[in-house]
Amino acid sequence: MPFVSICGPACSTPATPGRDVLLRSLFGMSDWLRRNTVPPETVRADGSVAAPNGPVGFSAALLPYLSALGEKKLADVQFSRLRSAIDSRTGLYGKPARYYDQNLALFALGWTERRFWFDSGGALKMWWRD
Repeated sequence: MPFVSICGPACSTPATPGRDVLLRSLFGMSDWLRRNTVPPETVRADGSVAAPNGPVGFSAALLPYLSALGEKKLADVQFSRLRSAIDSRTGLYGKPARYYDQNLALFALGWTERRFWFDSGGALKMWWRD
């Protein structure tokens, strides 16, 4: 399978070889989100959750994944969490605003707003160039 990005199969086009097989094998997080509104912060190697309340950036990072799975309701919950975490004074996510959360939100929103995407060969495409 070609390199598709740090976002993995979720950010690749449906034509990417192996994409659907990979997405189907990554069911654990969508299962978790059907029972919980917040993604976990820490998961042990055995699959048990060590810290259940992940930061807002984790919700952002799940948007491409949930979209690729067609899980609109689950994606809407995570997007709503992200939107509610924005500080109107600073425009940053979370209180306190953390660097990692800002980067995850920037990447996820850039993808969901189709500012960039990856083609079936894994090449980066940008709306302002492609």
